[in-house]
Amino acid sequence: MVCLFQVIEDQDSSKCLLFSCDICSHQAADKCEISSSPFCQQQFLKILPFVEGTFSCKFITRTHSILLPRSSVDILKEYVLTLMKFEANISEINREYPEIERKLYTDPITAYRILEATSEPTRNRTIREFLSSLNKTRLVSIIRSHLGEDGPANSKTLLEAYLKIQKAEKTSFSPIPVEGPYHLLDTYDLNPFTIRVLESSNKPLEKYYQAIVSLNESLSPRVLQTLFLQQQNFLNDEVKLQTLDALINQKIGDFKQYLASHFKELSNVERDNLAVYATAQTLNLTKTMPLLLDDDVQEIYLDKPGTPYYLDHAVWGRCKTNLSPSESELSHIITRLRLESRRPLDEQNPSLKTELKTALFHVRAAIDIPPLAYDGPHLNIRKIRIRTLTIPELIANKTISLSAAAFLILCMTLRINITISGEPSTGKTTLANAINLLAPPSWRKIAIEDALESISLDEGDRHKVTFRVDPFDSYGKTQSTKSNEIIRLLHRSPDWVFLGEIQTAEHSAAMFHAISAGIKGIQTCHANSNEELLLRWKIHHDIPEVCFQSLGLLVHMVREVVQGRIIRKVSQICDVRFESEKAILTPIFEWSKSSSQLEQNVSDLFTSLVARTCRYQQITPLVIRKQLQIFRDTLTTLVSNQEYNPGKIVAAFDEVYARKDLISPEITQVKTKGREKRGGDNRRLYQFSS
Repeated sequence: MVCLFQVIEDQDSSKCLLFSCDICSHQAADKCEISSSPFCQQQFLKILPFVEGTFSCKFITRTHSILLPRSSVDILKEYVLTLMKFEANISEINREYPEIERKLYTDPITAYRILEATSEPTRNRTIREFLSSLNKTRLVSIIRSHLGEDGPANSKTLLEAYLKIQKAEKTSFSPIPVEGPYHLLDTYDLNPFTIRVLESSNKPLEKYYQAIVSLNESLSPRVLQTLFLQQQNFLNDEVKLQTLDALINQKIGDFKQYLASHFKELSNVERDNLAVYATAQTLNLTKTMPLLLDDDVQEIYLDKPGTPYYLDHAVWGRCKTNLSPSESELSHIITRLRLESRRPLDEQNPSLKTELKTALFHVRAAIDIPPLAYDGPHLNIRKIRIRTLTIPELIANKTISLSAAAFLILCMTLRINITISGEPSTGKTTLANAINLLAPPSWRKIAIEDALESISLDEGDRHKVTFRVDPFDSYGKTQSTKSNEIIRLLHRSPDWVFLGEIQTAEHSAAMFHAISAGIKGIQTCHANSNEELLLRWKIHHDIPEVCFQSLGLLVHMVREVVQGRIIRKVSQICDVRFESEKAILTPIFEWSKSSSQLEQNVSDLFTSLVARTCRYQQITPLVIRKQLQIFRDTLTTLVSNQEYNPGKIVAAFDEVYARKDLISPEITQVKTKGREKRGGDNRRLYQFSS
């Protein structure tokens, strides 16, 4: 075990070591109280000799903020260096005086009094030299000058007074207790962190998410101390304007290379864990990194500076955390978001929405600053999974039924337009990504988004183009707006289009223009229900009701909190038809409260919408029913085998698309006849007259 710290700059630009209890794996009640906790005091003192130069120390404990000025750190450092000179003889001294074992670090006053009280003739040479060296240190000089006034019982008071320790109670928030009326709900490793989820016994719905550093305690303290101090060297490297992804990759690579060359005894896993943690320290993301790395964390909230994050957990719902970003960490996050977005964030433009995509995490972040955010910067981070949730996973967690999933995949392959609606954070984009993942491999896809949330198709022979456009509330709009790019789709020949968040009247008008012109795809938008979505388009966005007949399918999702857990599910799937000058919704699947599942609402899934599409494409009902059954069987196999790997799921559906028996006999016949007319003796010769 070694005390973890971060090298930061103090107010006067001098070096400062920052220690925090929030993510320390040591669970003592008084941890990090350097003047009272023997364990923490010893760990802290052992670090000092490895730090070059003059510096101060700051400690953030559960209840206090403690400052140790540079002059006091110099006194302690001198004392520890003296102890280290006699490191080889300490065991001999402990045998001679067993009552001072460990007290040389944890209670120097008591240790010195025991040594001083022993008469000169009984001391051996080593102890005499040791005591003589201690007498030359400033710490012992302080102790000797006050031994007549303060005994061992007052050692804490003496140290606080003469080392000028400044202690203040923390009033910004109440940190998570680890002892008391709480019980452990869950624990899991998220290297280099360990995550613990606790629940209050007095408040059953009040849950706590605790992240602590879980670096291997068997590692030599010298390895850890040297690595953490190496951060300062990397901080002094030439400053380059890099994306966060490039910066993280560089830092992790630098640390791993340093560990591989200086500490060959470490395993690859140990090097990886150390490199990730040191990178978080270097980038000033210590309190935020655990939340960014955890795939079970879906959304992160910070209401104002000085308060801890709270979050939505995929399993345990809304949780408080023990992670409160420091002022410098929050400032770093704001600066990074501004740099990555290349958009203004100031008094005239106090809101910003952008995404950060790295090899470790992918998030969409929204930030508001004063004067809009009255209490100081407000932060909302929506997690986008590095590995997308797949249709089999959504079936397994009851977001959607197997039959409904097979039907949506069928409609996608028929290029029936799909609109997914719901309140914020209901899983609209997650479902859209899961459907898009299973598109036929030859399709050309185009995504238009203001925040990049659609999955990346970098593997295999997939074809995808992504256009990132200005958000509707961005400052100084360019021509690359969502509405303009939707219109331009007509000249880009897509087979399937993903439109992220249809929000404004302009977006809606452009979307309906594209749909009526033959553009097919999937889009998301906000609404309380499918009925209210149509009303919003008709009344607020002035879309003629007759245009709704080209919508295709409407899928509505809801988000519920049940016993503190967040549940996302598909509540309704409808098709839209236009009769008697009115748009009519026909529920195909609908959530049943009595059975608590998504139930099929029609006797035959060969609906009027599917039938109309098949007439245009000359596909028989027999082929459609067969294809739907094959999709069901494929999903059943994947779910029963708990196969959630996207690559393997895509491969399974590619095999389905490769089956020749799914091609309509009529289409095959037409194509064959066409080839016969163009080939052999049927070829026509054209002659041009002069």
